Amino acid sequence: MLIWKGQWLKKHDITLSIDEPGVLYGGIPYETLRTYQKRLFAGKFHYDRLSISASYLGMKIPMNYECFREIILQGINSFDSDVSIRILLLPRGEISAFRYEPYDNELVIYMDYLRTSPIEGKVKVKLSKVRKIDNCATPADLKVVGRTDILLAKSMKGDAYDVLMLGNRGQLCEGTFTNVFIVKDNHVVTPDLDSGILPGITRKNVIGLCKSLGIIVEERWVEPSELYGADEVFLTHTSRGIVPVDELDGWREYSKSLGSFLSKKFEEYIENIEENWI
Repeated sequence: MLIWKGQWLKKHDITLSIDEPGVLYGGIPYETLRTYQKRLFAGKFHYDRLSISASYLGMKIPMNYECFREIILQGINSFDSDVSIRILLLPRGEISAFRYEPYDNELVIYMDYLRTSPIEGKVKVKLSKVRKIDNCATPADLKVVGRTDILLAKSMKGDAYDVLMLGNRGQLCEGTFTNVFIVKDNHVVTPDLDSGILPGITRKNVIGLCKSLGIIVEERWVEPSELYGADEVFLTHTSRGIVPVDELDGWREYSKSLGSFLSKKFEEYIENIEENWI
């Protein structure tokens, strides 16, 4: 694995100070990226989304996208297969229990081999008892390490692949690391951004894939009851693309025909979308 802190270093060359402000007081925006066939996927989308998260906390990425991309490509070229990439912005400034005034930040890039072995057994999901934090309190597109709603929900998932979270008015939102789609009568439905979800980059591509195949896609408010009446449910996230779901809450079982079909088509589709590779 490689870690970039102004230069590429090995894991054993890195030390973490006990005085690290982000560890003591939080406020670390992050993004998770990956490669497909050693090509950086959706780098510009992730950079822009990281910029939004940073702006909420009074920070900005300390370089333009061209430099950001060039550094990541240097790291990718050190590996002989696909990689997973974690980007962190560590705050610097007047940061304590009494003040949060970042005047600078440090970009850290953590890179390791992408490990996506086949999923064994059923893909199970549960409906979480933990609600998403209201968008007025914590914006849905603030992607920051240690979000309490995400951590609490994730701590209760047990053997489930992920848990699905509802919003403050009972609407279906998303998983702790996934976006969610339901299929009913060959129509695909997914919560819209106004529902209080992170604008997933894989989600965006899956919507495009469906439309390219003539499949009707609705982005709208989704009631949790629709999960139980759905023909299929599938999840999307960076590491695996599309993950068809077998079972909800230990009893509701689904077909996986359309989800499996879309999963097989996904890489072919993204390959031909130029903006994914800039």
